[in-house]
Amino acid sequence: MRLSTTLAIAMSLVAGIPDFSVRNAAADQIGFAVDNTENLFSVNLTTATATPIGFTGQFLQGLAFSPQGSLFGTDFLGNLFSVSTTTGAATLIGSTGLGDIEGLTFRGTTLIGTNFSNMGGPTTVSAIDTTTAAATPITSFSQGPVRAMALLNPNTIDVASDTPVSQSLVSVNLLTGTNTSLGQLPSTGAALIAALDFGTNGVLYALDPFGNEFIISSNGAGTLVGNTGGQYWLDLTVDPPGDPPDPVPEPNSMALLLTAALGLISVRAWQRSGGSKQS
Repeated sequence: MRLSTTLAIAMSLVAGIPDFSVRNAAADQIGFAVDNTENLFSVNLTTATATPIGFTGQFLQGLAFSPQGSLFGTDFLGNLFSVSTTTGAATLIGSTGLGDIEGLTFRGTTLIGTNFSNMGGPTTVSAIDTTTAAATPITSFSQGPVRAMALLNPNTIDVASDTPVSQSLVSVNLLTGTNTSLGQLPSTGAALIAALDFGTNGVLYALDPFGNEFIISSNGAGTLVGNTGGQYWLDLTVDPPGDPPDPVPEPNSMALLLTAALGLISVRAWQRSGGSKQS
């Protein structure tokens, strides 16, 4: 085999490897969600399919991943739990003293939650210590009750609120408490969205009590992705929130190995063609 032919084959084969790597790096959006039967699910948000993980043993209303990949949940009494992503089991950390917490997310390394505020009072956003469950107020705002929360950026959250119209997507400035109604969410009657989070791709996803999954636009309008199986969803979090897709090193390693192997083949072919005898 001629050296030029061998090199051409090597280049064509190796050239295909980076494409393979890029395709695999663009992985499906994966979230974790809880329903009203106290079960934890893995949810493929790209395909709208849900896979049960296990029984939490608690009626969790809020769910959030830390940047380090630890899963936390809150219940209707304001208790904070750590949640196993392997079995679904929830372990009590302590009480926040905030009552029902349905909006839960991480702001950097700080867990923040919103009290449900179903008595007509203001909604308070609090920082929650993940070791002791102690809560410290950050700000409060007039829109409520809040059924779900997602972090848009370090100073802004989007919440699913029952006001000003049922149900609204509301933007809240965490520095000032200023809030702006962005538009109505795709809810029907009592089917209020309580599961909301941004994917690693920057898309806002929502789940409703009928198992429907939506992509939410900046004005609150929803585009139906599909139905996950009819679950009554209570909250959603993406693993890990705000982080890019996990790297896929295997194809790159394959490329290096293939390059080395083809280089050796090229040398062998060159030697057999008499190149080693030439000066």
